[in-house]
Amino acid sequence: MELSAVIRAGTIVIIALAVGWIFNLLQVPAGWLLGALLTGLFVGLTRSNVNYDGWPFKLALSLVGANIGLLMNKELFGIIGLYLGPLLITLLLTLISGFFLGWLLFHWSKILDKRTAFFCCIPGGASEIISVSSEYGADERIVAAFHTARITLFVLCIPFVAGIWNNTNGNELTEVASYSLSYELILTFIVVMTLATVLNRLFKVPAGALLYAIAMGFIFGEFVFQIERVPNYIGGIGQGLIGVMVGVRFDRETLVRLKRIGTVSISILSIYLGISFISGYVFWKLSDVTYIVGLLSVVPAGAAEMSATAFALELEPTLVASLQIIRVISIFVTLPLLIWLINKLR
Repeated sequence: MELSAVIRAGTIVIIALAVGWIFNLLQVPAGWLLGALLTGLFVGLTRSNVNYDGWPFKLALSLVGANIGLLMNKELFGIIGLYLGPLLITLLLTLISGFFLGWLLFHWSKILDKRTAFFCCIPGGASEIISVSSEYGADERIVAAFHTARITLFVLCIPFVAGIWNNTNGNELTEVASYSLSYELILTFIVVMTLATVLNRLFKVPAGALLYAIAMGFIFGEFVFQIERVPNYIGGIGQGLIGVMVGVRFDRETLVRLKRIGTVSISILSIYLGISFISGYVFWKLSDVTYIVGLLSVVPAGAAEMSATAFALELEPTLVASLQIIRVISIFVTLPLLIWLINKLR
């Protein structure tokens, strides 16, 4: 990458983080995430030559994951099994609705082939689904555009709705003391993020950078350094990085491809969003968590993005991250079966 491109990309990140910080000061729900996302959207739609795919995005994932992992405690493993049943039911609901929406997209669009339409609506990890879509004969450009639009829409709507719901139900965010960034904490982040990067290179799994960082963060925070607190702005920076890197993906090329499909794409995305709220409701009714925690845990909007939202709103981020990762891995493992079913449908 040329030096000018590096400087430009770095400048955009700094501006996005500044906007996220301002949003946070104004007490906008998930302000770091939304402020940076809107900045990224503006950049993506005005200039299509900026992206953070590859190691920059994985670095942001590992920062968010390390932060969440350091907050985890051993008690989480004792209760996570209680939520596997509700998660399985909502996962089946999400998969069935994804098939239904893929069928609708195929028949309504008139221009998409069957595999491309269904890959657009598979509710798994977006990057993983996009990367394998061409191997199964789908048009990965359309699949990438649709998943980019889905993630962008969800990350715009879900944090805002979650923040409003959280406040109107008497769960306003409490003011947390600001903790200093010690040398021990800096060393912990460096070690955790480095190990997560190495493991992700050696053993590829869906949401690997996030998963490994959470695991390493838990191990080092609980058993090695005994980290109890992390400054709030570290989590905010991680959320901001995720926001701007997701936002710039929705560029003019993505918009043009969605326009080719027509208003059908807007209809499918809107139905997708509505079904996600229903899935959150089902999880809420089948478990003892609040509706918003249930929504963040099952909505197909990206494990990192929803984990960052839960962290921003102080809504069980470790539980949300754990259930989201289980959801993404489960869908990816069942992908061959999903493809077989797609081929059987007419």
